[in-house]
Amino acid sequence: MTKDVPMNSRRAVAADVRRRMSSRARFRLLTSAATLEVAFGIICGIHVVTLFVLPSRLRAQDGVATLAGQALVSGSTNGYSTNALFSDPAGIVSDPAGNLFVADSQNHALRKISTNGLVTTLAGQLGVPGGGDEMGAQARFDSPCGIARDQNGNLFVSDTGNHTIRKITPAGVVTTIAGRSGQSGFADGPSSSALFNSPLGIAVTANGTIYVADSGNHVIRAISPDGTVTTLAGSAENWGSENGSGTNARFNGPVGLALDDQENLFVADSNNHTIRKIAADGTVSTWAGVPGVDGCADGDALSAKFCKPAELAIDRKNNLLVADSFNHVIRRITRDGKVSTITGVVGSYGAADGVNRQARFFNPYGLAFSPDGSLIVADAYNELIRMVLVPFDLSIRTTNDAVTISWDGIIGKRYQVQYRNALDAAAWTNLGAPIAAANPIVSWTHDNLTPGTQRIYRVIVVE
Repeated sequence: MTKDVPMNSRRAVAADVRRRMSSRARFRLLTSAATLEVAFGIICGIHVVTLFVLPSRLRAQDGVATLAGQALVSGSTNGYSTNALFSDPAGIVSDPAGNLFVADSQNHALRKISTNGLVTTLAGQLGVPGGGDEMGAQARFDSPCGIARDQNGNLFVSDTGNHTIRKITPAGVVTTIAGRSGQSGFADGPSSSALFNSPLGIAVTANGTIYVADSGNHVIRAISPDGTVTTLAGSAENWGSENGSGTNARFNGPVGLALDDQENLFVADSNNHTIRKIAADGTVSTWAGVPGVDGCADGDALSAKFCKPAELAIDRKNNLLVADSFNHVIRRITRDGKVSTITGVVGSYGAADGVNRQARFFNPYGLAFSPDGSLIVADAYNELIRMVLVPFDLSIRTTNDAVTISWDGIIGKRYQVQYRNALDAAAWTNLGAPIAAANPIVSWTHDNLTPGTQRIYRVIVVE
């Protein structure tokens, strides 16, 4: 079981006392070339394809590097990369160019990380809470946590301490679009009279509907494009774990939200330690986890275990990524309901970068995919923004004398295809030169093979 490191109030409705690691040591930033990802398949003879079940020593690898912030150093400094400081970074989102926007919750501000690594303040005044609408730095926030972006470049923020939903236009104009600043409660209706209680996760559909995890009310709310606030699922102030349709379902401190390409809405039902799914028809079901049972177990979704899951992200294949905060790891749930731990070590918190499960996290919270395919993590208690190269699988297609290997790539990364003839062979042999990924899907073909040849392939990321 994981060491119990309680969330603060923005991660759980009940008040918690935050514990800090006693060590203030800095961990080394991963900057050197590294082999990051290993996945395997084989070649066949003319008619027979054989697949090997590979031992764990050959499993796929992850890779983690720090993009911005200093481990365990809370602050409010702008600057490049690790010269910048954050204070409990929470939700995070990327724009199509790869700029990142962070809800820097305890700095009461929204930060921007440009593609060149420069961290600036987009809106709010660092360290100064408030609720006023205004332009950029003149606006005020109170513990903002959730952030989402629409197709027009507008940012929507769950201003948790103010119990409101805010909008930041591309020009930097901040307005309150729902809720009353400083007033918690529950009320549906026009945006100006609607009330929320500690809103956390937020997601925006293509048609402009905004979904909000109204955590203190234990419900999921919807804000229509005309500003009307309704309850999509759950019953206000009635917590539980029941599945059902709409308001017949129950939640307990929902946190993260994510939409797949069918507009199914996934919810990190944090205090239930589960991931829930709200279908387009409003039906609520448990997608992964065991209600009310914490832990960390991979495997089939409904027997897997989580501990206080936070934010969620969907990859291009509709796999769901979960910041499993109290377990200090990042989990993945595939479309067919298989749960795996992709980076971090269960119950072992820290700030180390590295590859092949060397990296550590400390209550990871926010998740977002960059346009190049890398996963960005707001590592809240470490005060860091991290980049994760997620383990990928190889897809192998064979013909009479050739094999074509495809995999999910990170645009701009270089990949080397290698082979050997047996699992216990001494060395891997490069096949051709490294391939630079120009698209999200990378393919490579090995042809003119002798019938009956047996080979084991792998792909590694090289810097």
